[in-house]
Amino acid sequence: MKRILALFVLASLLLSACRTQLGGEHHVAIDEDYTVNIQTYDLSNYIEEIEMKEIEMEEIEMIEIEGIIRKIMPAGSLTIEHFLEDINYMVYVLENNFPLLCVAYWAHGVDYNELADNARKFVLAMDEPCEDTFLAIMIYHFIPLVGTGHFNIFDHHTFDRMTRNAHYGGYLGQKWRMNLQLIRSPFASRFYEPENQDRINKYEMALYGLVETYGMPSHRFWGEDIVRQPVTTKSIKENRIAYVSTGHSMEELRQGRFQISNFFTQITDYEHLIIDLRGNAGGNIDNFLDIILRPNLREIIETPNAFFFFFDGPYVRRFGDILFEPTIYNGFMTITEPYRPANEILANNILPDIRYIDIERFHYGAPAGRFEPIEPTSEGTRNAPAFGGKIWLLTDRSLGSAAQLAAFYAKETGYITLVGDITGGFFGGPRTLAFLPNTGIIFYFDIFYITDSRGRPLEAGTIPHYFNRPGLDALETVLELILETYNH
Repeated sequence: MKRILALFVLASLLLSACRTQLGGEHHVAIDEDYTVNIQTYDLSNYIEEIEMKEIEMEEIEMIEIEGIIRKIMPAGSLTIEHFLEDINYMVYVLENNFPLLCVAYWAHGVDYNELADNARKFVLAMDEPCEDTFLAIMIYHFIPLVGTGHFNIFDHHTFDRMTRNAHYGGYLGQKWRMNLQLIRSPFASRFYEPENQDRINKYEMALYGLVETYGMPSHRFWGEDIVRQPVTTKSIKENRIAYVSTGHSMEELRQGRFQISNFFTQITDYEHLIIDLRGNAGGNIDNFLDIILRPNLREIIETPNAFFFFFDGPYVRRFGDILFEPTIYNGFMTITEPYRPANEILANNILPDIRYIDIERFHYGAPAGRFEPIEPTSEGTRNAPAFGGKIWLLTDRSLGSAAQLAAFYAKETGYITLVGDITGGFFGGPRTLAFLPNTGIIFYFDIFYITDSRGRPLEAGTIPHYFNRPGLDALETVLELILETYNH
């Protein structure tokens, strides 16, 4: 049981930083007719449509949250119908606010409609209504979608981390405070009662029972082939090939900065530098830029161009004028021109890798990037010159969030060669938070569909220059590539 629960906790931790394996030419088969079922009714009207159930000898408390009247249902009053309403509501919110459902399908093989249908079947099969079992059902069935655009359903442990750590989820500034106000509201307290170990035990036992009976759902970030190691520096071949691993996260990379910068002073005359990003779960992209990229830049480079697309949905609109405030998670990027209808962005820019079937769903878009260029620096490297040889970056499907952004930045430099597998995504800008209307269970997700300069969504991952060779991992592949350069 501990192992199973640890796997799920790992998935939640990855967010602070799928159903099918990639096949053929490293892509899931694309169904060009796949669309999401966008509803057009207003959020407030939908909430009012939820039928009030007759509750004997109890009063329903009504509170106002962000201008919407919410009902706090008494403990033990919810029915199977309430749970089904909650599922339907989450699907509605995702379809009208979360821009990465199509990418989840064509890039990761995850169909949210299928996940929701399976959850409904398990709810209908419940012997009696139990909110803790309902949470286990929701989390179990939506595991394949977890992480796509940072989508997550909060269990008690995630809720506790969110309330205690203002930096959790990559937030600083007003957007975090808005979400934090919701987390600390009476509506959230209804379900996430503080220190209610009995409820936590019931949830964990229900989740354990699902895993024991039906197996652990597949997820692209899990697997024995995922390489995870601490910050490591070594010479693979003296005076020729140097190697640096960035660790499990950008925070671990930050902690190892002096080890790495000292190592850079020793390898300036080497011919090859291998940066192993595999297994890095993300964090603050500036740690990668400052510790790995800037010391090895030979000249100032402009930050990569990107594009933001998004819905005019209520869970996006709630941020108002601070919608584009740069955050840690989106790499401090913001729009560089006023946003306008998405079709105007397509008409005015050449985006050869864009998926029109995705973009036609969105209301608005804008070019985006960081305003300041990325400058070379010798700070912390004892004024050592930039590395003069060839730089390689190793990638795999576990790279998400800031690690996804790091692979994107590295490829956009034009002189760092990526070797391995398509990266994992986990990328869509700042997150917004929502409640299930009956239980008060929290879920959240990113609000932007962010593409590179050619229109490929970063959630779909960055494609390496060289894929792993048959039977070899990324490090073995790059060593073969280096050997071939000497043989020629």
